[in-house]
Amino acid sequence: MKLKTKAALLSFLWLIGILFPLTSIIYLLYAQSEQEEALESVQQASSAIMENILPSQLVQTGNSQLLKRYLTNHTMIRTLDQSSTVKNQAQRGFEFPAIQPKITLTPESYTEEFNHQIVMIVRTPILQDQDIIGTLELITVPVELQQSLLRLFSIMCIVTLIAIFFSISASFLLSKMLFLPISRIIQAMKNIEASLEIKKLPLDRKSKDELFQLSETFNHLMERIEASMQKQRQFISDASHEFKTSLTIMDGYTSLMSRWGYESMDLHQEALHAVQEECARMKQVTYQLLELAKLEHEGRLIISKFDLVKLCNECIQLFQPLTSKVIELSHDQSSILLQTDLFKLKQLIFIILDNALKYGQQHIDIYLSTTPSSYRIKIKDDGIGIPPEELPLVFERFYRVDRSRSRQTGGSGLGLSIAQRLIIQLKGTIEISSELEAGTIVTLTLPLS
Repeated sequence: MKLKTKAALLSFLWLIGILFPLTSIIYLLYAQSEQEEALESVQQASSAIMENILPSQLVQTGNSQLLKRYLTNHTMIRTLDQSSTVKNQAQRGFEFPAIQPKITLTPESYTEEFNHQIVMIVRTPILQDQDIIGTLELITVPVELQQSLLRLFSIMCIVTLIAIFFSISASFLLSKMLFLPISRIIQAMKNIEASLEIKKLPLDRKSKDELFQLSETFNHLMERIEASMQKQRQFISDASHEFKTSLTIMDGYTSLMSRWGYESMDLHQEALHAVQEECARMKQVTYQLLELAKLEHEGRLIISKFDLVKLCNECIQLFQPLTSKVIELSHDQSSILLQTDLFKLKQLIFIILDNALKYGQQHIDIYLSTTPSSYRIKIKDDGIGIPPEELPLVFERFYRVDRSRSRQTGGSGLGLSIAQRLIIQLKGTIEISSELEAGTIVTLTLPLS
């Protein structure tokens, strides 16, 4: 059974569970009220007889005509003496069951069932000079009341059946409306499974209920899946493009070695060295691609407090022994305390310094400064520079400005892409300014907190 069918049946049963007891209570309260009102009317008729007819006339035989003036439909009036003998009796429109006459010393009124027939009985003692000389009995069958209650019962049954019909229709319609976004999500997921094409649900911007939030969350999930699929396709495309070149070179040199390598040792050594270099480059590219993919899916920072001046000095101490170029650090304060992810910032500085050392000529300068709202790290080299039209492209994967020197410098074109992801995670910005044959300046800006 579908969920919307269960919801419709549950709401229908809930409504019926409320409707039946409610209608029953209304009917019983109305019936009791009408019955009490009818019984009170009989009591008033008995009081009228006692007020207008003398007690002696009531217990005197042959005065039945006096009682007929107070008769109503389906009513019997009779008077009894002290021995419970019927002295006068009048009735109209109904054969009354055999109700035994009964003398009473106090007024009484009640409803009772005789031979499957509901009757109302009112007995009033007949007083003469404070002495009880008989009893006045009024017995009536509340036919009008029964017919009225029967009509009420019929009307309530019809109304209940109509309410049941509309409740069933409304329950299924409401459940269909409520579960429509879920049905759309299911259909969209089936379409995605069949076509492998990401699709989103239409949103009603006027409604901000939970179903809207469900559809909106589904669309956001589809956006993330689509972005992930695009990144995966981009990763495969970038990796295959980069590896294709290296594999072509390795295939060419191995073919050359298989044909001529055994005849010329120099050719053999050259080919082996080229294959080894391409293997090392493919290894570096693979590590960088994995690092980039990891950064795209990892947003957690490990925050710590440290000295930025000390961190930059440590980076310089690691790089300086590996190069003959001079790396100098300058700063406007002797100590700059920074609170962010130390490992990611150090990795970011390594990438920028590595690029500066690859393309710089003689000198690398690092400038540290602070503003009221941020920290700035400027790394300047005296290299070949970047043409202005190519500056917007430097953060693309595998993009290299100087393609002719890319294999000499060992660059893969992934460093700045990784740097961009790192600075985004650190909530900062990266800017590059450059002039041809004058060098490049990379500016890292980090927020105070």
